[in-house]
Amino acid sequence: LFQIGWFVCVLSGAAELNSPAVIFTVALLIFHFRFYRWKQTDYKLVLAAILIGVVLDSSWSAWNLMAYQAQTIEPIAPWWIWCLWINFALTLNHSLSWLLKRRVMAGIFSAIASPVSYYAGSRLGALDWLQPEILIVVLAISWGLAIPLLMTLANYWRNQESGKQHAVV
Repeated sequence: LFQIGWFVCVLSGAAELNSPAVIFTVALLIFHFRFYRWKQTDYKLVLAAILIGVVLDSSWSAWNLMAYQAQTIEPIAPWWIWCLWINFALTLNHSLSWLLKRRVMAGIFSAIASPVSYYAGSRLGALDWLQPEILIVVLAISWGLAIPLLMTLANYWRNQESGKQHAVV
């Protein structure tokens, strides 16, 4: 679902629309919180990812490193970017849970994958790289730090939630 969500969000941005990304993400949130465990952890991760992600993406816009399509208030990242961060947060305890205790590996993977993902988004027309040489470095470093932080939070909150569940049983 994350891969589908990535395309929905990025293609929404490319079409200068936010609504398809928002609709998909709301549907994903409803489905996710209906069927998956770690609800409290995932709620917190969504909020943390929005905070971290939107600050990062808005900073890159403010620093004229990249320009987003469908951006309603400059330099605030557009809604489709918010949706990408929400969709990504929902993978941390699930499809990416194997990285929860491998934060260095998560940082390395993120440092490599983030510029590739943003480049793909630019090729699809959702954003423009204004200063590519600087942007690649900034993306790699920021994601290389942000994702291990989110993994640390996921692991901590998951252990807390797990402890609560065992105490009740």
